[in-house]
Amino acid sequence: MSYPDESMSGKNYLIETLINSDELYHTAPCGYFSLSTKGEIIKINHTLLHWLGFSEQELSGTKFAALLPKGGQMHFEMFFLPMVKVDGGVKELSYELLKKDGSSLSTLLNASTIRDKNCDIKAVNVVVVDVTERKNYERELLKAKSLAENEQKRLEFMADLAPEMIWTASSTGRISYVNARFCKYFNCTKNETRSSFVLSKIHQLDLRKLLTSWYSCQTGGSDLNETIRLVNQEGNYEWHQIKASLFVDNHGEQINWFGSCTNVEEHISQLKKKDEFINIASHELKTPLTSLKAILQLMQRMKGETSERMLSLIEKANHNISRVTEMVEDLLNTSQMNDGQLRLNKSNFNVVEMIGSCVHHIRVEDNYKIITEGDKSISVYADESRIEQVVTNFITNAMKYAPESYLIKINIKNIEGFVRITVSDEGPGIPAEKTPHLFDRYYQINTTGGKYSGLGLGLFICAEIVKQHGGEIGVNSSIGSGSSFWFTLPLS
Repeated sequence: MSYPDESMSGKNYLIETLINSDELYHTAPCGYFSLSTKGEIIKINHTLLHWLGFSEQELSGTKFAALLPKGGQMHFEMFFLPMVKVDGGVKELSYELLKKDGSSLSTLLNASTIRDKNCDIKAVNVVVVDVTERKNYERELLKAKSLAENEQKRLEFMADLAPEMIWTASSTGRISYVNARFCKYFNCTKNETRSSFVLSKIHQLDLRKLLTSWYSCQTGGSDLNETIRLVNQEGNYEWHQIKASLFVDNHGEQINWFGSCTNVEEHISQLKKKDEFINIASHELKTPLTSLKAILQLMQRMKGETSERMLSLIEKANHNISRVTEMVEDLLNTSQMNDGQLRLNKSNFNVVEMIGSCVHHIRVEDNYKIITEGDKSISVYADESRIEQVVTNFITNAMKYAPESYLIKINIKNIEGFVRITVSDEGPGIPAEKTPHLFDRYYQINTTGGKYSGLGLGLFICAEIVKQHGGEIGVNSSIGSGSSFWFTLPLS
């Protein structure tokens, strides 16, 4: 049986045996040293000596500031020691310690004072923590951050050059980035990306469709692809194609939407024009074909007769065949132009003679008079049949759209190396807002009651023919003053 005092005595002995304070001091995973009030090293542990590559004899009694670069020495003398003396300690001050081989060691110093019974400082104990790995990590982190920022700037630079609107949004739809094209289109800054601002730019008839599609894509994880109308800074709505993909990380978490917005107004407009053209072409071709069918049925019943009625039916049939032939030729010419296959068979010919031949082939009623004036000696090197096609179109348009203009004038003029041919009428004229579109494909001037027919290709073909010859084409017209269609051809 043991007594309590004997038991406690044995425990203390065991603790002293197991714990060697001097051994712990020298082999600790951090550095220790003690300084005098003058900043001289009194004691230093083996761990710190090993880190620095010095022996205890080399550092004992030396100034600790000698282990610091010049900037560090000034900081130590002006801040470290005064702070220790005033506050009784410092925490995590960063210093670079110079090793014996000239390299440096990144450290954090924590210090506390030892005072006597009169509270006078006798020594300063300092704990040194090696933060080299942490510094390296911080440097790598900063480097990675810098690389990421540079890459982001590069991608934003590329996005700003794109003709499409580029944007990103959170998984909930909150816009986080827009490119320069977005800001230019809506006349806003990159900070104006609130959901309410973006949604206000969508046509009300398309908003519900877009939101429904977006919710569906978010739920199903599919890509977004919708065509909607957006209002521009002038207040006009234009068709845009919205495309976006939802980025999902390795854990299946929805992170961001990455999307683009492409203006497809021109494409949609061309599709509408194409549909309108198909409707017009179907109607225009159907009309003469229906007439031909009816005429042929009548002629079938009247075969063997040579009456005036039969001759009239034959004339009408030929007229309708000519109409269908002209439309088919227009379609073929347009197709050749689209494929770049319109070939020109050029030769030298006199312009007046070409116009005379052209007028001769046009069926002119007695109430129309065509006058050719100007320089009748001019010759050009061009495709005569194609130029005749242009002049014929101008004359027949004058007869069609200015039926009360009994006089049609054709003027030939030499203008600085070009011949200018102008066909003028004294008809009602063309509104100013319509003249810029007269040479567009499929364009037709709407007239009351749909009196005039056609595919809207005649003037477009004329413009292409003149352009391939190196000339220009245009029109001068005003309401009540008639119209003058003109084109130029190079003389050489």
